[in-house]
Amino acid sequence: MRGIDVSVHNGDVDMKAVKDAGYDFVIIRAGYGKYASQKDAKFEANYLNAVKAGLHVGAYWYSYATTGDEALEEAKVFAEVVRNKVFDMPLFLDIEESKSFGRATEIVLAFCSYMESQGFYVGIYSSKSPLETYMPGL
Repeated sequence: MRGIDVSVHNGDVDMKAVKDAGYDFVIIRAGYGKYASQKDAKFEANYLNAVKAGLHVGAYWYSYATTGDEALEEAKVFAEVVRNKVFDMPLFLDIEESKSFGRATEIVLAFCSYMESQGFYVGIYSSKSPLETYMPGL
């Protein structure tokens, strides 16, 4: 399977063109941080257009959490943003901020445990080096 990730930074994404180019799925940024106001401005349009184009759809939440408590706050907002939508790909915690790496396991466990308790299938979205260095047991 081939896929892409998209956010407001990609502008208006032509999901039909994405599908026609041979991509199977899209992972859409739902937002970032711990406030509902940080929902990605293009999330709704990207979600609707991806479903309409026949792409498999997942989502991610960009984290700024530095503690498990902050990660839990972020997870609660993410769950509200994606509630009542259908996903056939996982939902991801996007952990890329270096200030988060020192407590990455705590952050990941708090975030993912909450999302799973809400019935979502979740994963970790990050770069290879932080995953191997700071989250080797996850």
